Amino acid sequence: MFKINLLKNLSKGNLGNFKWDNKPDRWNFLPEGGLEIFASNKTDFFQDPTNNSGVATAPLFYLDINGDFIAKVKLKPNFNCIYDGGGIMVYENEKSWIKLCYENTDLGCPAIVSVVTNEVSDDANGVEINLEQLHLQIVRKGEYFCLFYSKDGDNWRMVRYFKIKMPKTVRVGLEAQSPLGEGTTIIFNSFIIEEKTVNNLRKGK
Repeated sequence: MFKINLLKNLSKGNLGNFKWDNKPDRWNFLPEGGLEIFASNKTDFFQDPTNNSGVATAPLFYLDINGDFIAKVKLKPNFNCIYDGGGIMVYENEKSWIKLCYENTDLGCPAIVSVVTNEVSDDANGVEINLEQLHLQIVRKGEYFCLFYSKDGDNWRMVRYFKIKMPKTVRVGLEAQSPLGEGTTIIFNSFIIEEKTVNNLRKGK
């Protein structure tokens, strides 16, 4: 897979190699090659570090990816309530995953939010930003990952750089959530996965 929008030419009768976890009641492919997901209420991925309780109910539209990769998405969220959002996930199981979201935070503003879960979730609010559409990117190199955002899809800023042990093959996909609200719609305008190893992980190149 190389620099093409993987959502193009898909339909409800032809998902290609994609699969669903927590398939939503409402979702549609868009004519221009996008995906619209309605995340119903109480949908989220989170493993609470304070009480060891967990939830894994949000829709995830994913591919199985083997080895190093660069995954990019352009998305347009609708923020109806705190924690509404959408983004990219790298998923092994309920207690081992990475989530990079454009989310309506409890700070009173939208922001780039990253969650790294290794038994429990390490949740971090990042850059405050308020745009109609945004680009997100996750890069893997072995057991090392780097997360980025971009306003234009060309100039990327690093959000987080870390190490987590995961199997060589993981689920990489699009996630939509509404933990506290009555539901929200997230539009993913494009999704690109390059199966390659970068030279400079901090720059994503």
